[in-house]
Amino acid sequence: MATFSQKTFNSALYQSFRPGYNSHFYKMVYNYHVKHNGEFNTAVDVGTGTGQVASVLAEKFKQVHGIDPSAKMLSAAIQKPNVTYHVSKGEDLSALKDSSVDVLTIAQALHWLDHPSFFSEVKRVLKPRGTFAAVGYTFVVFENRPKSSERIRDLGNEPDQLGTSWDWGRLILDNQYKTIEVPMQNVERHYYPAANGEELPIMKDKVTMAHFRNYIKTWSAYKNYSEKHPERPDIVDATVDAIMEEEGLKDEDEVDITWPTVLILAENDK
Repeated sequence: MATFSQKTFNSALYQSFRPGYNSHFYKMVYNYHVKHNGEFNTAVDVGTGTGQVASVLAEKFKQVHGIDPSAKMLSAAIQKPNVTYHVSKGEDLSALKDSSVDVLTIAQALHWLDHPSFFSEVKRVLKPRGTFAAVGYTFVVFENRPKSSERIRDLGNEPDQLGTSWDWGRLILDNQYKTIEVPMQNVERHYYPAANGEELPIMKDKVTMAHFRNYIKTWSAYKNYSEKHPERPDIVDATVDAIMEEEGLKDEDEVDITWPTVLILAENDK
């Protein structure tokens, strides 16, 4: 079970400080969908967490279902009249009827699932030519602050820091889902920042250093590490404090950050 699914995970912190996806992400999904199935009746967001994606889909679709294995996460989910949340694993979409879904999204969660079981359910619930969209992002990068970005990569990767505290699926994400076979048709894979530098990033933000600190504390590896080593100084605080000292930053100072991201789009082949 992924750390996010545990009852002790801080869902309120997650809701407040996890990054969202900008309008370019939704535009990519919707434009792809219009070229195929094209209907905007029902959407499903798998691994919805606190409903960040589901709540935005609700602005476009008549009905949205958010699926997550954690009742704790869903207790902090964004509420909208046309969004229904279900406590269930991504491999079990039994709350949904066959061929009933126009678009199915999964954000920052595909790496936690059993892929054959999951895709079997995806293909069952999607309408013919319905759209599948998966997005995942890796370690955050400071713009124009390479040393600070390196510190964050070291925090996440080094075995004497958080490197050994991730759940097993993290390696799949770090490889930007390149090892995941999508058994559907018209599969597109988009990587950001794009090699040609022309496409807009789908995850970019300007945040205070206080916000940034709290975001890093939503990492599952931080929770695992802190529980395993309660006697040690806070490892995130140590890293963020070092960055702030080196860069001459204060809690209220804002920084530009981006997340290297992969977006997979595919069409149901029924």
